[in-house]
Amino acid sequence: MKRNSRLILYSLLFLPCVAISFILSSCSDEAPTTGPTPVITWKMPAGRFTTYTGETIMLVPDIENIDNTTTYLWSLDGKTVGTADSYTFVTDTAGEYFISLHVTNRFGSADDEIKVTVKERTTELWPEIPRNDSTFTWKFPFTSINIPIGRDIHLHPYMQTCADEAKYIWTMDGITLSNTQEVIFSGTSEGQYILNLTATRNDSVLGSQDFTINVCPAAGTYRRNQSGASMVNKIYEYMPAPGHQVNGYIIIGESYPDGCTHEQACDTVLNHFRNRWMVSLGGQGGYVVAGFDHSVSCKGDAYDLCIKGNPYNYQSEPGIIWVSQDVNGDGLPNDLWYELAGSEYGTVNERQEYAITYYRPQDAFSAVGWRDMDGMEDYIPYLSYWNPKPYYWQDWQQTEEMTFFGTRLASHHSYANGYSDIPPYDWGYADNLGADFLEGSEGKMGYYHIRQARTWDGKEANLEYIDFVKVQTAQTGWTPNLGEISTEIYYIGEVK
Repeated sequence: MKRNSRLILYSLLFLPCVAISFILSSCSDEAPTTGPTPVITWKMPAGRFTTYTGETIMLVPDIENIDNTTTYLWSLDGKTVGTADSYTFVTDTAGEYFISLHVTNRFGSADDEIKVTVKERTTELWPEIPRNDSTFTWKFPFTSINIPIGRDIHLHPYMQTCADEAKYIWTMDGITLSNTQEVIFSGTSEGQYILNLTATRNDSVLGSQDFTINVCPAAGTYRRNQSGASMVNKIYEYMPAPGHQVNGYIIIGESYPDGCTHEQACDTVLNHFRNRWMVSLGGQGGYVVAGFDHSVSCKGDAYDLCIKGNPYNYQSEPGIIWVSQDVNGDGLPNDLWYELAGSEYGTVNERQEYAITYYRPQDAFSAVGWRDMDGMEDYIPYLSYWNPKPYYWQDWQQTEEMTFFGTRLASHHSYANGYSDIPPYDWGYADNLGADFLEGSEGKMGYYHIRQARTWDGKEANLEYIDFVKVQTAQTGWTPNLGEISTEIYYIGEVK
C-alpha cells in the first residue's frame, strides 16, 4: 500500500479541536495550561509487525500521560479506522500497510506511524494430526519417583493406542498387585520397590514397563534452613508447550539464544525472574519447575508463596500450582508433587490426571496439532506477529512429539468483533485475576497457601514445608488475536 501523508490529514482534523481546547483553558483560571503530553511507545520493535493474509493482529501501544480527556485516532490510507486505545487489523491482500495513530490529551498530542508487512499465505498450514492405527503405545509421566514413608501413589498408563482387548497386570517381586490398568502403591516401609506393568493380548505381550518407587524417611528428615532468599534460586526445568511466545519471542528482557540448550533456557528463565520479565509456558501442560535455597515453611492462614503473572479481567490464563518436598535429600525435584487446590478443585471445571500430546509440524509457519487422552483434537495456530521464528518447537526439544501430564481446567474463552474474553476463575491459580491477586508484601501478584496442597485422591497433604514449585498452563484453546491460552510468569517467591 502507498504511504499517505498524515501531517495534512491531522492538521485538517484536529486544528479546530486545538483551538477549542485553547479557548476553554483560557476561560478557566484554575485549569493548568501546561503539562505532560502523550508519549507513544511499542513493546514490539517496528520491524516485527509482520503477519499473513487473513491473520488478525491487535496493535496495542503503551501510552504515557493519559487522562480523562485523552482521545485516539487510527488511520489507514487517509481514512479513520479506529478511535479506541488499540486497533485490530486484518486483510486478505498482501503488501505493506502504514497505520497512523494520533493521541491527544488536554496539553497536547503525539503522532506515530507503524508499518505492518502482510505476506501471502497461499494455503492454510494446518497439518494432519498423526495417527497410530497399528502399534500399541502408552505413556507415563514418570518411571521413577521418591515418596516419603506413609504416602501412597496412584500409577496407571496414559494415551494408550491399539489397546483394544488388552489385559493388564501389575506385579512386584513376582506377586500380583492388580489385574486392572491402575494400582495404588502405599509406602509403608522405607526402601526401593520395583513394580512392573505388563499389557497382553491373546497371550502376546504388547508392552512392559518397570517403575522404581523409593520410599524415603519421613518428611522433615532433609528439611533445610527455614530462611533464605525470597525468590527461587534455580530453574530445574523449563518445558513450555507450543505457543507464540516461547521460541525466540522477546518483548522485555533477553531472548533464548539460537541453538539454545535446556540448561541455557533455564538460566534465561531465572534471569527473567530476577528482573521480573515475562516467561510464557505455552499451551496446555507447559510448565516451569523452580526451587528455593531453603525449605519454605507453611505459615498456616498467612500466605506462603507469591507468583507474578499479567492477568486482566478480560484475559486471565490460569496455571495450576504444584509444590513438592525434597524427601530424599538429593536437591532435585524428583519427588511426589501436590496440587494446590484452587476454586475449581474437585468440580466439573477440573480434570485431574490429564494428558495431552503435541505433534511437531514438518513445514514452517504451521499450526501445531494436538490430541488428548480422550481423543479430542485441535490446533495451536501459528501467529507470525508475535513469533520471530518460523516454528514453535524449541531448539532443545528434538522429539517429534511432546506429551504433558497434569490437571486441566475447563476453557471458557470467547472471541467477537476483534476482541477476546478469557475470564478469571475465583482464586487459586497463577496468572489469574482472582480474589488472591492483590497488592501484598512482595508487590501486586497472586498469593497462595501451602496448606491448600492436596494428595492425588483429594486429601489435605498437611505439608509443613516445601522445596520446589511447578507452574503449569491449565487450559486449552485459542483466539485469533491473542493466540493460544498460555500462562505467563514473571516471578516466583516466598512471602516474607
